[in-house]
Amino acid sequence: MVVEIDEETKTQVMELFEPMVHEVAMHVFIEKEKCLYCNDVRSMAEQISELSDKIKLEIHEGPLGEGKASEFGVEHVPATVLHGEGPYKIKFYGIAAGHEFGALIGTIVDVSMGSTQLPPDIVEDIRAIDKPIHIKVFTTPQCPYCPGMVRLANQAAVLNPLIESDMIESLEFQELTQKYEVFGVPKTIFNETVSVEGLTPPAMFIEKLFEAIGE
Repeated sequence: MVVEIDEETKTQVMELFEPMVHEVAMHVFIEKEKCLYCNDVRSMAEQISELSDKIKLEIHEGPLGEGKASEFGVEHVPATVLHGEGPYKIKFYGIAAGHEFGALIGTIVDVSMGSTQLPPDIVEDIRAIDKPIHIKVFTTPQCPYCPGMVRLANQAAVLNPLIESDMIESLEFQELTQKYEVFGVPKTIFNETVSVEGLTPPAMFIEKLFEAIGE
């Protein structure tokens, strides 16, 4: 796969980036061997970072379990971690291509703003979570409903530091896909114990968050 962002898309992305406030550190983790999409993820990140002077790209090629990979809890490659004014627990595992490209761009803006456009009552409920939650959203590039679920999980991580959000491209990570019995996408796992298939409305998403912490 050769990732090339066309000029029309670049123009649209630059317009979406206009509201950005704080710098966004875009950490990309790759390994040269045994990583089919690492070069594509790196290329995409380089092209995106050129569209805003507020995006600072850092490429990490060291082994997992060491350095920044260990610090950020990166367990697979390729991985993209987004930090804003402070660190967020948001990771994209695999290439955010196809429909997921929009989720990546939208999340960059959310991270820069340090806020979301979710309704106030939903924001209040997310911020009320007082126990750690790790959300895994399994996706494919062809899935039109996946970006909405990824954005929702990432927005929760922006609003509450106890929430960690991972996008996992299921075609790249077959072992994880089998482990979590992903037969359709999006499939979302909350704290290894609660799951939901499909794109949920925010109210149902909140229910799953509280179910995941036993409330």
